[in-house]
Amino acid sequence: MKRLFILLSVTILLFPAFSFHCFGADTYTLKYNLETGKTYKQSMVTVMNMKMNVMGQDMNMDMNMEMGFQYNVIGQNNDVFDIQTTFQKIKMKMSSPMPFTIDTDSTENSTNKNLGDVFKSLIGVPIDIQLTQAGKVVSVQGADKLAEKFDAITNEQYKQMFGAQFSEKALQTTFERMSPYFPEKPVAIGDSWDITANINSNGVDIISKMKLTLTQVKDNIATMDCSGTLSTPEGGAVFQVQGMDATASITGDQTGTIQIDMKTGWIVRSELSQKFVQNIEVGGQPMQQNIESKTVVTGD
Repeated sequence: MKRLFILLSVTILLFPAFSFHCFGADTYTLKYNLETGKTYKQSMVTVMNMKMNVMGQDMNMDMNMEMGFQYNVIGQNNDVFDIQTTFQKIKMKMSSPMPFTIDTDSTENSTNKNLGDVFKSLIGVPIDIQLTQAGKVVSVQGADKLAEKFDAITNEQYKQMFGAQFSEKALQTTFERMSPYFPEKPVAIGDSWDITANINSNGVDIISKMKLTLTQVKDNIATMDCSGTLSTPEGGAVFQVQGMDATASITGDQTGTIQIDMKTGWIVRSELSQKFVQNIEVGGQPMQQNIESKTVVTGD
């Protein structure tokens, strides 16, 4: 059971790295035009299904995750915004073989009260980020305040599994996933541009390649279609899990649609569907996972 937990932990740790890397841009020279003193919000909902075979036993796992974010624009220095960001909501639910529920809106509904209380304590903790008008997160400060909260988790395996997702490096990656990738030059309807993102999630390098096409501009909203691939570098990625050597190899496809407010650069709505195969080996134990997911982001 401990080995199964480790393998599932790797899946949960790697999974967030695949979201939000198809965000594109607008019909003209689009960039962030955020207003100092104003508050912006985003909500992210992810539904994932994973099929795998562990030691000869077929398993099917469903996982739902919902997060709410609030962004307070504190100031602007040239093309860099100073933004204070807070989590407003965190909900997670996973089915068998190791079911759990986390709900910061109602901690009594969490499977583990200690875990629910810890996640509840993350709500409202300020994280300071610097975001360029081009959509690049250049710095994250305050992650240590979140890390301190995870010291209260009594289950050591949960502590390691979830704590890694809220480190400074992980948070910077998360905020960049929630940000559009604006093109370097103006684009017109029907134009396409390519984006290659090198992601590092918990020590695992992942390559996301996307082609974006501007399909419509209407009522100050730009709509784009995107499609692309997910992969690890040749030979796979090598990392460690609880002191054990592990490797991961990923291949898959991703498609989606993005709507962006042309005036502010803020995402109005995006949908990203992904289907990929993930081969993991931990301590000499191989496992193949077939994963399908859909992530919806809405903003205001």
